[in-house]
Amino acid sequence: MNAKILGMIAILMYNVRICQSKNYSNFTLYSTTPTEADHLKFLQNLDKQKYIDMVFWKKPYKLYEDVQFIVSPADKDMFLERANHFKLKTEVMLPDVERAFKDQEVRKYLRLKTETFTWDYYHTLEDIYQWLADIAVKYPHIVELQSIGKSAEGREIYAMCIRKRGNKYKVIVESGIHGNEWIAVEFVTYLLDQLVVQNDTKHWRMHELGKKYDWYIIPIINPDGYVYSQTVDRLWRRNRRVTNTGIGVDLNRNFDYNFGKYGTSHDPKDDYFCGSHPFSEPETRVLADFITDKKHNLRFYFSFHAYGQKVIIPFADRIKHIENYGEMENFGKQAILKIYKMFGTKYSVGTTYDTLGLRISGNSASWVKKTHGVRYVFTFLLRDNGTYGYALPPAQILPTCEESIAGLTELMIAKPRRVRLNLFNGAQTFKRGTVLSLFCTVNFILLLLLKSTKMHPNIGFCILFTFYINYCDCRKYYNYTLYRGIPVEDAHLKFFMNLTKMYDVNFWREPGLLYKPVDFVVSPEVKPVFLKEANNLGLYLTTMIVDVQKAFDMQTVKTYIRRKMDSFDWYSYYRTEDIYQWLRDLAKAHPSEMELHSIGRTYENRDIMSVRIQLKGSKNRSRVIVEGGIHAREWIAPAFVTYFIHQIIKAPSSNNMVLKEIALTYEWFFVPILNPDGYEYSHGEDRMWRKNRHDGRFGVDLNRNFDHAFGTVGVKFNKQSEIYCGPYAFSERESNSMANFIMSKREALEYYFAFHSYGQYMIIPYANNKYHEDNFDEVRNMCNDAKTKIAQRFNTQYTVGTAYDTVGYVTSGVSGCWVKRRLRVPYVVTFELRDSGFHGFALPPNKILPTCQETMDGVLSLLSPRRDKFTELRITDSARPAFVMDKIVIFFNTFLFIIVWFD
Repeated sequence: MNAKILGMIAILMYNVRICQSKNYSNFTLYSTTPTEADHLKFLQNLDKQKYIDMVFWKKPYKLYEDVQFIVSPADKDMFLERANHFKLKTEVMLPDVERAFKDQEVRKYLRLKTETFTWDYYHTLEDIYQWLADIAVKYPHIVELQSIGKSAEGREIYAMCIRKRGNKYKVIVESGIHGNEWIAVEFVTYLLDQLVVQNDTKHWRMHELGKKYDWYIIPIINPDGYVYSQTVDRLWRRNRRVTNTGIGVDLNRNFDYNFGKYGTSHDPKDDYFCGSHPFSEPETRVLADFITDKKHNLRFYFSFHAYGQKVIIPFADRIKHIENYGEMENFGKQAILKIYKMFGTKYSVGTTYDTLGLRISGNSASWVKKTHGVRYVFTFLLRDNGTYGYALPPAQILPTCEESIAGLTELMIAKPRRVRLNLFNGAQTFKRGTVLSLFCTVNFILLLLLKSTKMHPNIGFCILFTFYINYCDCRKYYNYTLYRGIPVEDAHLKFFMNLTKMYDVNFWREPGLLYKPVDFVVSPEVKPVFLKEANNLGLYLTTMIVDVQKAFDMQTVKTYIRRKMDSFDWYSYYRTEDIYQWLRDLAKAHPSEMELHSIGRTYENRDIMSVRIQLKGSKNRSRVIVEGGIHAREWIAPAFVTYFIHQIIKAPSSNNMVLKEIALTYEWFFVPILNPDGYEYSHGEDRMWRKNRHDGRFGVDLNRNFDHAFGTVGVKFNKQSEIYCGPYAFSERESNSMANFIMSKREALEYYFAFHSYGQYMIIPYANNKYHEDNFDEVRNMCNDAKTKIAQRFNTQYTVGTAYDTVGYVTSGVSGCWVKRRLRVPYVVTFELRDSGFHGFALPPNKILPTCQETMDGVLSLLSPRRDKFTELRITDSARPAFVMDKIVIFFNTFLFIIVWFD
């Protein structure tokens, strides 16, 4: 009896609710970004405060991730007062949500007239089902409409099957799992139309894919929730199963994948209620059974949602990337580029954690990937980015469909990006699969050899595994934050000095002195704990870049087209082989004035290329050596050196008389990329990589490996350190090759310039002490003049001094210091190019040319005014003891030799 009464009460409550159509008049859609722990806590508790009537559209999960929500007009003032109290900045996206909902026009479809079903308005469930039935009647030899089960309220759940004889692989597409995501349903109907009806359209590639695969399309998994969102509550998300505890379950939390662990709720009143157990809902059970029935040769699984403009890769509950994530990310990037080219809509790619900053379990895509091992599983969050959210206007339906189908097509036909690998005597281009196949073949031979010598064959497997890990694991920095801290107390400085020991932190500007800025990147996992400790210490932190990976993604890398010199410019960055090919073409265009030589080979068998330029009519008074790219992640340095080369070789035709005179005065030597292995690794695997690639894992900081005060200060002998100096001076092929190259050009060598980033400094030797030695004052005056010249163009401000004067710390084993001391070169300057830290290593492409132009002004200033003759380095009193000691040692050894010889 009690159970019957409870059931009647539940049904009564259900009927009462369905008669009340919820209205959102004058509800305001806000967007905000929590930047402090108090902000996040306030937002997370917002929907729990019964005195504020609000609904989240995008919930708060972590700092620096945007949040969207609507607030009722009655509670708007109270909300704004509380937001102001927490100093939380908010932006109004829609002043009246109901008006935006009413603009989402829903029209009737004319039965049997399939051409009247268009994508300039939204459709009811009844009309969508009627259209599907009409398509099935019109194209009986192509499609089959079947009911795969029923919803909680007894509605049919339909799948449209598009089958062609002889197809080996299958594709499943699902949408409409959430009632309020109307645009997802519209896109899937548009996709079906392109596959079946529109044979000769601009989406012809998709039509070809329709022939290549068997397609199974489920437009609306949650028909009850879809109808309810159109008739009662526009924001209804869940299904409509009535239970004693409440109404509805979030179907995309109800699959049997890590059920109920992350990003779900066990409260039946919550929008993210996951249900009592996996597959508790008829809709998820029906879909799971259908997928299981079609799992054989299932190649692609696509799930469409809204909103956010994301392409999401499994697994939704994980932070780390596993299985074939890298391959899918590669395809996803090609897809979002195609989408962007259509209408300029920007998507991002990654896991749920990468893109949304949260972890969820029980979602359909992760279950399909894990349970059935489907190779390619993607979830699309369609338009928009939050301006309209669920209230996307009808005018945006068709553009959304067109760009999404272009992206989906590109994803399905995408090929692995070609990666450059140097083998044996030259740089050859291989696909990733080819490289792995080649390596597997070599490894098989190795195993046979090992077996024949009775050694353990697992050694070979270890080698293969190590290769695969190093080659395929591409590191990303989504939601990593770049901070700047200024230590004003010894406790602050000590905290920064020990930062890498306590947290996942990467220094961009290392700690040195009090009041000198420290720039560092913090991972999202440790950010809350780090911020709490920094706050307890009273540290003042500035957020320079909220999401480092997004900044890196803006650094476009362009491909140089061989023999088309104008395809190389300074509006994008370039890979090693593109730079080398451009140099080859430039040398061919100026055969009598420009030469290319390899000064050595790297550990990954790449050439370290040098450029020699001596213009016709050159006075050839002395030499200049220019070094760039010693640190992999400092992309602007090789970019400037290529610009420098271009300016010198083109100087005879330039209108700049100063440039022309200086270009004709010297014999020029350039090494644009001293660390090509590291530079390539920073492009393909880890954007923040700094060192070379000696052992394929740790590497050595080449600018700590030169034989000047080697290993004494400012270095580490820990291989994992960013400033690991190596086991001994010149232990590395790159530094040793550079030293031999410089020694061979030592005669009349007057200038040595090394280009790095970032900080906007001109650094004068010596980096290993706090004192000014040799001709420091003379070089400082020259640099101050150059500093003024640089500032005249774009007002970029440089600082001049030693490493201690500028960055606030001392270090050893630096290339410029070795050149200065060992070869007595009078004018040695290390440039730290743009910027001062606002972008850091993520310097945008639109800053490349301005950086090159202003730096060239400074370099020309350093090379003038002309002196009458080559200036020998004057030995100052501070340097004289060491110089005298060298003489004494030489004399003493000579004396001993004579005694022994004549004994």
